[in-house]
Amino acid sequence: MTPCHTRLVLAAALASACLAGGCDEAAYILTKTIGPFLPEDKHLAEVDLEGSSLLVLVDVEDPTVASEFPRAETLLAKGIAETLEKHEASGPVVPVRSVLAARRMESDFGQWSVAQAGKYFHVDVVMHVQLFEFRIKDSPSSNVLRGYAEAAIRLVSPETSEQIWPVLEEARLVTAEALPDAELQNATQHEDDLAAGLGAKIARNFCTYKLNELPLRPTVK
Repeated sequence: MTPCHTRLVLAAALASACLAGGCDEAAYILTKTIGPFLPEDKHLAEVDLEGSSLLVLVDVEDPTVASEFPRAETLLAKGIAETLEKHEASGPVVPVRSVLAARRMESDFGQWSVAQAGKYFHVDVVMHVQLFEFRIKDSPSSNVLRGYAEAAIRLVSPETSEQIWPVLEEARLVTAEALPDAELQNATQHEDDLAAGLGAKIARNFCTYKLNELPLRPTVK
């Protein structure tokens, strides 16, 4: 079937499904009926980290963010590691608790280069994440939770101190936006969801997965 024919078939099936029971039902019907006959759409990892030991090094660049959200570093690092593990996209990842312990025990850890941190943990690759923005409301006075986060990511080789990804830019910018929530008592959960969502978006750059594995209605986009 040519791409043109495929699009026509999908359009006709989607229209019929929507008429029959609404768009949520349409997605389910398409998945079960037409999906098996179409080529699988895959996202390919931009860098193959399989078998490589990895340090996820998160630096919170804004002191205000570090003060208001002291768990952001931990939550983000865990979100990245969990997504990599889910897709078996890398070798062993240094536990977050080990990174936190090194920050406490090594007084000059914050002045180390990214490569030095990687050598300290004896890893093959360091994923350096610079968190520039992290908030759960548009403004302090807002009565609606609407999280937003922004981070720059790069991969560094501890052995050579050279950046190995991205190749043509200084870093890859990744943003995340959480769905609005009018219940202010959900602030902690909103923070957790935003960090986990950003972590997943960062990690997926290095994962190979089927596009239909992504949630239809993510809490963070």
